[in-house]
Amino acid sequence: MDIGGLQCHGCGSTNVEFDPKTRKLVCNTCGNEEYYSRATLNSNGKVAFSRQNAINFFIEGKFDDSRHYAMDVLNISMDNAPALYIMNYCEEFVTKNGGAMKRFFNQVQDVALEYDEVQDLKKLLVASTYRLQDYEEDMIQMIAANMQSDEDAEDLCGFIDQICPYLISKRTSMDYLTENLTDMYKELAGHCNIPKTCFALLKSIETNPDSPYVNGSFYLESKTQYFYDNYVIPIGSIVKEINDPELREKFVSSYGKKCTKFMIDFKKEA
Repeated sequence: MDIGGLQCHGCGSTNVEFDPKTRKLVCNTCGNEEYYSRATLNSNGKVAFSRQNAINFFIEGKFDDSRHYAMDVLNISMDNAPALYIMNYCEEFVTKNGGAMKRFFNQVQDVALEYDEVQDLKKLLVASTYRLQDYEEDMIQMIAANMQSDEDAEDLCGFIDQICPYLISKRTSMDYLTENLTDMYKELAGHCNIPKTCFALLKSIETNPDSPYVNGSFYLESKTQYFYDNYVIPIGSIVKEINDPELREKFVSSYGKKCTKFMIDFKKEA
C-alpha cells in the first residue's frame, strides 16, 4: 500500500502501513518498524503538495476544494496546524457548527509549530481576518508563542500590524479591549513596536462606537468617565511600552494630546 509517498527506510519498499496517531510506519515487505517526527511528516512530498493546494483554494474562497486537500494532509500528518485551521474554519463558518474555531486554538495551544506551519497559518489568518474578531487573543497567542526570537520580531510586527488594526476598526464596542488583550498589546509593543496597531488604538479613542465623540454623549458623565478609565487609559499603557525610544516619544505625545482634548471636551459638555 503506497501511503502518500512514505517508504521504508530499511528496504525502500512503499508497501507499508502507517498509523497517523502514533506516527508509526510498519513495512509489509521486511517487517521494519519506525516512527516519524512532525517535521519529517510535514516535509513529506504529498503533505507539502496537498497543503499548498489547500491554502491556495482557501485564499480563493473555494472551501470544498480546500477542505479536500486539507484532509489529504491530515491523513498523513494528523496535527498539521494549517490543515487543522482549514478544517475547523470550514466547520465553523461553512457548515455552521459553532465551537470549531475555539477547538482548533485549544488543540494547537501547546504544540511547538514548525516554521512552515507558522508561515502558512499567517497566510490563512490574513485571508480570513474578517472572521477573527472573536479570536484575536487566541490568534495572537498562537503566532507570538511560535515567533519569540529577536530574529522574528520584524516579521511578527508586520503580521500583527496587518491584522489587528483592521479588527480594531471593526469593533462594535470597547468591550474587546480586555485586560488580557491589553497585556498582549503591551508585550508586543515592547518586543516589536507594532506602530500601526498603536495608531489604530489611538484613532479608536474617537471612533469606537462607545466613544462619546461618536454619539455626542460627553454629557453622560458616568459613561464618559467609564470609557476614559477603561479604554483610554489602557491604550496609554500600551503606547508607553513601545520599544523604540523615538517612536515611543511620538506616540506618547500624541496620546497626551488626545487625553487633554478629551478632558477639555468632557468638562465643556458635562
